[in-house]
Amino acid sequence: MRYFRTLQTRFHTSRRWIITDWHTHIYSFWGILLLILTIISTTFYYLNYPKPEISADTPTYLSVANRLLTHPYLLVDITRLPGYPLLITITYWIAGKDNLMAVSIVQAALFVLTTLEIYVLAILLFKRTWIAFLIGLLVGTNLGILSYAKLIMSEGLAMWELTTLALAVVYFIPTPRRFRYVIICLLLLMFTRPEWMYLPIPLFAYLLLIARRKGYMRNFLKKAAIASALLYALVGCYIGSNALFNHYSGLTSVENLNWLGKVLQYNMWQEAPAGGQHISQQLSYYVARIDKDPYHLLPHIPELMQDNQLVGSFAMSIILRHPIEFLLKSVPYFFASLTSYFDIIRPHILGPYDLPLNWLKSVHRWLYNINILFPFCAAFWFLLLFWRGFKAQQTAEEMSAIVLLVLYGLITTTLAGYRLDDYMRFHIVFDPLLILVIWGSILLCMQWLVQRGLKIMRAKYEALSA
Repeated sequence: MRYFRTLQTRFHTSRRWIITDWHTHIYSFWGILLLILTIISTTFYYLNYPKPEISADTPTYLSVANRLLTHPYLLVDITRLPGYPLLITITYWIAGKDNLMAVSIVQAALFVLTTLEIYVLAILLFKRTWIAFLIGLLVGTNLGILSYAKLIMSEGLAMWELTTLALAVVYFIPTPRRFRYVIICLLLLMFTRPEWMYLPIPLFAYLLLIARRKGYMRNFLKKAAIASALLYALVGCYIGSNALFNHYSGLTSVENLNWLGKVLQYNMWQEAPAGGQHISQQLSYYVARIDKDPYHLLPHIPELMQDNQLVGSFAMSIILRHPIEFLLKSVPYFFASLTSYFDIIRPHILGPYDLPLNWLKSVHRWLYNINILFPFCAAFWFLLLFWRGFKAQQTAEEMSAIVLLVLYGLITTTLAGYRLDDYMRFHIVFDPLLILVIWGSILLCMQWLVQRGLKIMRAKYEALSA
């Protein structure tokens, strides 16, 4: 009997810790601890790799930023959207022109801020500090994400914008009065990375479903229609300005190269209509002698090199003629991209903290394989969303919104990216939310199982003591 009493005491203690969690005033303590640990890991990484890091795309961003310094009204550009160049320009105004180290430090601050937002998101979703802290730690010490966020590229800024958007959506769902925050976040994200340009369509459709459930559908429908009209009117103005000033009727010329890259990746370039067969023949000739990278092929084909829009129309003519083939060939890359880990390429220079940083990176590199669970987690939350008997419906609605954002990012990067080693860089925009979905699902299921086990054992104990 004494054994059972001891067991009962332990069960009650465990149950109180797991179910009731720490009190709300502890949220700040663990948030501050997470902030300190994130700053420490970020600082040591920057001390180990002190120089700002650039890639092949960096010069185009810097070119637009330098032009904005002298002509702030010229926001439109043929290659880059204005979001990230504006961040560089503002940093130049504060820290001095060409101060790339200051830009890199700003991106480190955005990474830390993203981590804290993930912590807040996890608290709002799961109401458990221990779950929120562990998820925040998985993001804040993730050197794989930090290494790409440190690059002088737009992904680090877009990552913070998308996480802020997720926070705004979760903040919005309980009441429709906060919809303006969602619109602002969407606007920033859409003009930073072109692949997020169509996000308002599925996001508003999902929020309309939630509004119907909660009884404010008519009010939200009006707001969503006005917001959509406003957002896409701005997109239309941008495209019109690009056509007027740069003689290019589109958002960015990079999109056309991406579509050609996909056609080459899927070996579909020979399936062009009759008017494009001569281009297909030239591509076949140079693919056999060089590779399938459009940046390497175009200099050898003057017709495409001189007309960027022809590149896009040629690729789209093939995709639209064979849409089923294109989508079927994309499915394997959807799953492969989830676990394709490619570290950034930099000169191998030994730093003072290589050993602990390499160990930490190796841990997260192994954890990256767990991303393959995302389709199962997505199906899990969508099932709970439509399961009327599930008690925590608001949690299911909010988590399904996060799943939607990640799923949109996965689909668009799969359809737009044509190099397997680029997928990881594209994914860092939504990697923090991906970690939130996967590990939130795992830890929440663990808690449910422990609660269920405790109830069963308590019932057995009560039966024995009776």
